[in-house]
Amino acid sequence: MTGFAREHLRPLMGSAGLHLLLIALIGSAALRWTTAQPPVQLAIEGVVVDARDLPKSVRSGKALRVPRPDPVKEARPPPAPVPDKEARESAEQEKARKDAVAAERRKQDQIEAQQKKRAADEAHRKAEAEQKKAAGEQARQQKDAQAKAAQDAKAKAALEADLKRRLAAEEEEGAAVAQSGVKDEYRALLVQAIERNWIRPPSARAGLACTLYVNQATGGTVIDVKLGPCNGDEAVRESIVNAVYRASPLPAPGDPRAFERRLEIVFKPTE
Repeated sequence: MTGFAREHLRPLMGSAGLHLLLIALIGSAALRWTTAQPPVQLAIEGVVVDARDLPKSVRSGKALRVPRPDPVKEARPPPAPVPDKEARESAEQEKARKDAVAAERRKQDQIEAQQKKRAADEAHRKAEAEQKKAAGEQARQQKDAQAKAAQDAKAKAALEADLKRRLAAEEEEGAAVAQSGVKDEYRALLVQAIERNWIRPPSARAGLACTLYVNQATGGTVIDVKLGPCNGDEAVRESIVNAVYRASPLPAPGDPRAFERRLEIVFKPTE
């Protein structure tokens, strides 16, 4: 047995060392391709083997060869999974639903825009109609105002003409009455009535003359008395005013045309 071990030990050790070397190279390559860490040098203890001691399979070059991995193929990312038919149909249905919702939204936006445009157009038409109506009403009012002003001016002119005719008639009548002496007789009656009701104060002197402005109503009732220029003292003035009120109602004129509501009487009592 000792001779057999000595004869086959060296070939076995050489074969084992060769296999260990191959295994170490394969592990180092795999570690370099799977990680980014720098390769680690392995300390391999080798044994020198005589080729004559190797088995015939090794000497003939028919040793086991381990294929080296392709680094390009290992670095490529895995292909994306191909979606199945159900997933594609679901995606297509979801896309179709989103497209339908977007189309409906665009349709609603168009409808709202059209409604807003119609409302704006209607408001514009109403505003134009209101403006035209207001302009027509203003023109009508101006025309009515002009017509009324013309009518008022015509009525005023007619009234003024009638008043002038009346004044002229009254002046003619007054002139006729004055020429007839009826007014002078009427003033004499008034002076006599006032003098009859006058209580002569002691301070009254000869040559007394006082102007009286008398307002009387129809029938001779005295309404108001004002004293104008007068050469008497205060007692004389007051006595004359009181005499006019006591003479109310004043006598009527012989001719009704001589009646005057506003009288100017010069009171000169007899001595």
